[in-house]
Amino acid sequence: MNLIGALLLFVGLALSSLYLFPSGGPQLADFVMIVFAGVMLLMSLGDKHLKVSSFAMCWGLMVLWVVMVCLCWTLVMETTDFFMPALFFLFNFLIGMGLLRFLSVYGERATSLIRNSVSIALLVAGGFVLVQLALGINRTTGSFNNPNQLAYFSLCGVVVLLMLDDFHPKMRPLALAGLASGVLGILSASSLAAMGGGVMVLVGWAMANAKQVKYFARLLLVVPLLLGGIVIANISSEGQVLRNLEARMDRAPSKVDSVYEERKFDRLTNFPAYAILGAGEAKRERFAPYDGAEIHSSYINMLFAYGLPGLALFLSMIVIVLRRAPLYIWAGVAGPLIYSTTHNGLRSTLFWILLVICWHLYRQGSIAASRRRFVFNSPSEMT
Repeated sequence: MNLIGALLLFVGLALSSLYLFPSGGPQLADFVMIVFAGVMLLMSLGDKHLKVSSFAMCWGLMVLWVVMVCLCWTLVMETTDFFMPALFFLFNFLIGMGLLRFLSVYGERATSLIRNSVSIALLVAGGFVLVQLALGINRTTGSFNNPNQLAYFSLCGVVVLLMLDDFHPKMRPLALAGLASGVLGILSASSLAAMGGGVMVLVGWAMANAKQVKYFARLLLVVPLLLGGIVIANISSEGQVLRNLEARMDRAPSKVDSVYEERKFDRLTNFPAYAILGAGEAKRERFAPYDGAEIHSSYINMLFAYGLPGLALFLSMIVIVLRRAPLYIWAGVAGPLIYSTTHNGLRSTLFWILLVICWHLYRQGSIAASRRRFVFNSPSEMT
């Protein structure tokens, strides 16, 4: 069973960037990952020292509140449309709990498996990006259905890979190739929010490496290699990467001016009463004429759809995850969090995996102290 769980996690994460079906429904990797979660849940039944941490409890309460809001609106509106958003939250919670158990049992071996599988996922997306750039596509989607999915996945993937090495990346060819593919994905998707988040990740990387000569030397070596890869991609696509960036930068002022209406923030200001307990994420015709697309912000969407309790629990999770982490981790994780201000990233499984890994590594305030606690085949802890 242990080997089966490891294989399922590896395959699920490696395929997580491959979208074969329309957005809003399960992808191939989701089927693999839910089986992984089931295997972990089954194995946890035999654990003798199972503990529930504040992180898991806060996450569980948030999912419970989301389900309750969706159930109430299902009864009021007499429709099952509210169940699909709740399933996203429940699915990611189950994956997160399964991953927490896997990490607590296998420690270093688990982090190595995650590092390799996430690197492969980024390389899969990067391979599609290179093909699309060569075809002259303006905003690439990689192996996803739209550019924003590519940008967010790439941003989260880069943070995961850096975090697994405590923001001191080792000279591992697969991981370095994954980092380069992640940077390429962020730039080629031409997402201004993702590039802004990428700057924060770079700041965290510099903070972590600047004080130690050997790590700073690696930084000086790796950065030109990453930039060189981007330059090669730009040349091979006849300058398409640079043209994409210039086009998005030219649009930046107009996008900032229209962010309030374009991202549907006006729905909250015109229907503020729903922010108390939440309006759910379906039947948007209730909010005409502000009933267009979904709210493009993790925070405002959480506030409007699930009210003050939902937003408070979500923010509490973030605080619990980061409260004992060093400042450079705060800066690195700020990358995806900044992206989430103008995009709804709560459905992305990799975002929740990022939080799980951060909690696992830094909950004791020291990554070294944390790693010393885990011994192969030690009793698991639902942390």
